[in-house]
Amino acid sequence: MGDQKTAMIPMPDVPATTVWEISLAAYLRRRTDLPSLALKPLGLLDRYGEVAVGPDHVAFDGEDVPWGKAVRVVVRDVVEVVSDAAMAREAEKIRHMLPPVPGRKWVVDHAMAMLGEFAGPRLTKARGGDVVSEVVYRGALGREKTLQAGVFAALVMATWPEVRHSLVATARVHGVEVYGEAAPLPLPASADAPTLIIPAQAEPSRDEQLAAEAVLPPGPGLWTPAEPQPEG
Repeated sequence: MGDQKTAMIPMPDVPATTVWEISLAAYLRRRTDLPSLALKPLGLLDRYGEVAVGPDHVAFDGEDVPWGKAVRVVVRDVVEVVSDAAMAREAEKIRHMLPPVPGRKWVVDHAMAMLGEFAGPRLTKARGGDVVSEVVYRGALGREKTLQAGVFAALVMATWPEVRHSLVATARVHGVEVYGEAAPLPLPASADAPTLIIPAQAEPSRDEQLAAEAVLPPGPGLWTPAEPQPEG
C-alpha cells in the first residue's frame, strides 16, 4: 500500500465567498499516497460523499442546489443522522458502486477505516456535534424537494464545525431559514483563514480490517437503492 502523508486544507469562509468542497475520494487522495491500482476505482467515487458550499450553491453527494431555490436547512445532531445501520449501508453502497477491478478492496478498506475513525469519537456520545442534515428547496414546479447529507458529509461537518458554520451562515445571507441549530459556539478569532490539518492515515490493522468487514451487510437485501424521484 502507498506511503502515508499529512495534508493541509483551508477551511471555508463564513459565509462562503468561494466554492469549498471535499469528498471521500478527495480526502483519501490527500491522506494517502495512493497505490496505482487504487486510482481507477477511487476515480469512480469522485463526488461520492461530497459536501460543498459556495456563495451560489450547496451540494451533497454530487447534487447541487442553488441558494436561490433553497427554502430552509435543517440542523440535527450527527448521532441522529449516522448510526451503525447507516455505516453498514454505506459500506455496502461503496461496494456496489465499484466494479470488481484491482484496487477495489484497497479503496473499500481505507474508506471504511476512515469513516470509522471519524465516527468512533462521536457516535458513542449523547451528542456528537451539529450537522446540516437536509436542504429543502423548490423543484421545477415549485414543489418542495429535499437534499440529504450523506454519511461522509455529516461526519465532515461534525468533525470540522467550520464547514457547518459556513453552510449555515451562507444560507442566512440568502434569506434561507435555519431549523434546529443550537446556540452556535464562537469561532476562534484569527487574522488568517482556519486550516484543516489532515494527519497521516495509519495502515488499517488486521483487527480494523476485520471490523470493517464486520459492518458489511451479509446480503444485498439490507441496502436497496432509493427509487429516483421525478423532477418537480
